[in-house]
Amino acid sequence: MISGAAAFNPEGYWFTDASESKVHIEKRGDKLFGKIVDLKEKCRDGKPKADVETNQPSLGLEILKDFKADGENHWSGGTVRDPKAGKTYSGEITMTNDNQLDLRGSVLGGLFGRTTTWTRANKEAKIPGSENDTSCPKK
Repeated sequence: MISGAAAFNPEGYWFTDASESKVHIEKRGDKLFGKIVDLKEKCRDGKPKADVETNQPSLGLEILKDFKADGENHWSGGTVRDPKAGKTYSGEITMTNDNQLDLRGSVLGGLFGRTTTWTRANKEAKIPGSENDTSCPKK
């Protein structure tokens, strides 16, 4: 049954699979979007981390775009951006419970891809280990 309504809600804050970043997912109209709101290591080589291709700062970068509900606990039709690789992939989101989502990025119509598991966080939550980040020069 495709209802557009989901039992679990992906809106909110999420730690990525390796807890390297925190992403805020929000709904705009009937689609989901997500941007990086925190990084474990905010700088590389003394400069703020940036998308390898576009050179846009990673912090604030919208990495999830245009995901639309297509069944209970499943969203597809969107894209996911990997700022480390500088690549954009087709994406799907599946939630197995309210505190976990699986994000799949793929190419060639889903023939090749990778799934990562994200864990729900809250707005104030710090990425584990981020308090030790010394990658940015102190001002």
